[in-house]
Amino acid sequence: MLFLEKYIPKPKELIYHYCSSESFQAICENKTIRLSDLFSMNDCTELKWGYSIWIEVANLLMQELGREFIDAIDKHIHEFGFHSLIISSSFSLKSDMLSQWRAYSSDGNGYCIGFNAQDIFELPVYPFKIIYNKKQQIKKITETVRFIHFAEVVRKEKLGQQFFDHCFFLSAELASMKNPSFYEEKEIRTIHVLALKPINKGLKITDDEGGKVKFRFKENCPVAYLDYDFTNNGKNNPVKEVIIGPKNQSFASGISIYLETLGIENVVVKNSKVPYI
Repeated sequence: MLFLEKYIPKPKELIYHYCSSESFQAICENKTIRLSDLFSMNDCTELKWGYSIWIEVANLLMQELGREFIDAIDKHIHEFGFHSLIISSSFSLKSDMLSQWRAYSSDGNGYCIGFNAQDIFELPVYPFKIIYNKKQQIKKITETVRFIHFAEVVRKEKLGQQFFDHCFFLSAELASMKNPSFYEEKEIRTIHVLALKPINKGLKITDDEGGKVKFRFKENCPVAYLDYDFTNNGKNNPVKEVIIGPKNQSFASGISIYLETLGIENVVVKNSKVPYI
């Protein structure tokens, strides 16, 4: 099947999370990774960019596959937003990147944490590599839509449950696409899908896997999130490296003592080599 291609890390491969000092403290002391509502991320075009690619593909395939089929997919993409909420955590394949320090680490005053990718991917998340090349994005969505159409042609039940499921995965696939201007980030994204269920006169966010949904406020608006124990109940210690930001005045020895005292052991701690004042 097409759809989201799961990212398979190499043995001992590290993925990097840039964060502020406050977030670094929360991650280390709680030993958790946070997945937040995808719409709350720093890139204000999250999902909108992926949807714009879908629209381009829809217009290209309209005559070939028929308006009724294209409209049915579009309807389900919109319904996905009413029934589901994607939460996400972002990592980079690159450490010590100036653009990352500026954007995600308090302008170089924070930290970059190197996690063992295999340990992180044992959590109830789905990891994939972000696609930045627009031609590749269009090609990927085109292949997926043609796959869905082929499945409809050979199946007796038209626009049934399997069609709904395929559109669900197509909707999630849109989260794997970002504006080419973000290419330098080399992002690996982990996602988890929450359910929006009707209750009383509104909707309630629930996790079918039993996670506890919490909220924080960002610019006066509630943002849903889940925190996952990255030690997997003490089985793993995925923190392998910590890089101190280029504007951060902390000593590597002090951070090492901090981590060891918290039980996060044998971490390589070093200072950024980026010349940034």
